[in-house]
Amino acid sequence: MTSGDTNAKTVALLSKNNYFGMDKDQITIVQQGQGVPALNDNDAHIALDPEDPYEIQMKPHGHGDIHALLHSHGVAKSWLDKTGIKWTVFFQDTNGLAFNTLALSLGVSSKLGLVMNSITCPRKAKQAIGAIVKLKKGNQERTINVEYNQLDPLLRATGYDDGDVNDDTGFSPFPGNINQLLFNLEAYVEVLERTKGVMPEFVNPKYKDAEKTIFKKPTRLECMMQDFPTVLEGSMAEKVGFTSLASELCFSPVKNATSDGVALQTKGTHPGVAATGEADQSNAICTILRSLGCSVQEGVKVEFSGIKFGSGPDCVLKPSFAACASEFQKKFPNPSAIKISGRSSLVLSGDGLVIESLNLDGALVVECEEGASGVIRDLSVKNKGWKKVADGASKDEVIQIRGYSMSKIQTEKIVFKKDGSIVGNYPVKGWGSSSPATDFSKPAFGEESEGNTFCGDGCSVM
Repeated sequence: MTSGDTNAKTVALLSKNNYFGMDKDQITIVQQGQGVPALNDNDAHIALDPEDPYEIQMKPHGHGDIHALLHSHGVAKSWLDKTGIKWTVFFQDTNGLAFNTLALSLGVSSKLGLVMNSITCPRKAKQAIGAIVKLKKGNQERTINVEYNQLDPLLRATGYDDGDVNDDTGFSPFPGNINQLLFNLEAYVEVLERTKGVMPEFVNPKYKDAEKTIFKKPTRLECMMQDFPTVLEGSMAEKVGFTSLASELCFSPVKNATSDGVALQTKGTHPGVAATGEADQSNAICTILRSLGCSVQEGVKVEFSGIKFGSGPDCVLKPSFAACASEFQKKFPNPSAIKISGRSSLVLSGDGLVIESLNLDGALVVECEEGASGVIRDLSVKNKGWKKVADGASKDEVIQIRGYSMSKIQTEKIVFKKDGSIVGNYPVKGWGSSSPATDFSKPAFGEESEGNTFCGDGCSVM
């Protein structure tokens, strides 16, 4: 879903990058309208466009419009009727980490038969993130998101005298909603047919003064996609749940200006900026590798444009190499033989690539062409690697918002080609094979030895 402000740039980005490997007809864009009138104050005076006093200032109606758009454009029903799709995922484009946990959460939805499943993470009391709660009224119950600015007064009004406070775990008992939502598509389409996808509206002004009389900027009526449980009826309302996961694996938003991120970090809150978003992507990969038993050292602390974060090792495992954590086990079958230093950079791509044993202290890029296969075994790489350097003069928007550029001082690159050849400094052993020769006198990884595997007593070599 795009808005009038983002549609043209989104289409250009997709086209420029060849739709990131997807077919063009796999992507459907639905665009919001011109927005709704903005409001200037508590008395709901209409805000005028600062560039034209005869024009009403318009603002987006909120991401809750996605439900109405998928219905009005027939997209959701088409998915159900023509493609055989059973589940649909909603994700916020500011949070790339969510993809690490979608497969796991889909398993939860399938096992529990959920109509809607919200991915959540532990949340500090009063943290500015919506919370998942169970609301009860008479014999009715709803598991639903409550926005952070409403949660504390709601709790105080319903018997929680202290409001939103941390429990013995050090976190609020109400997990944080990160707006990654999974829906059972059949149930979702059924609800859209009845409701037309219309979500309840609300207004959430930001105030300049403690008395809450002056807006920081004009506000508007808006709606949220996570309010979908409010329109569920009957047994469907009981089939709403959540999956709670470690925040370092599923939540690192990139939505704040660098100056705002510095202020947040000073208060002890995650800054939510480009530099930390990129670093957290690598940190999540490192966490998964460590959980398998790989030796992955911690990097150093760095600071760029006032934002402090852990730098390294920088690990990028592309979806073509491994799309979810369970696939990592197959790609690293002997994790105790994997050693990565804290200053290293590792980029892996290709479905046919397996990393059996590696000692890395520097920068390594390994690519495996589609249709090719390759095994990294007994490889040791030590070079000057890559280094993050401050770059305030860059005209590149990406570098401007993250505060640094990557100086690729020295890189080892290996490419496994479809024709069986290997490009790069990686020896080919055996008789022209495209991967290092296997010692068949030893059991393969995960295979028990069956005694003497040589056949010298019963065979002769001519």
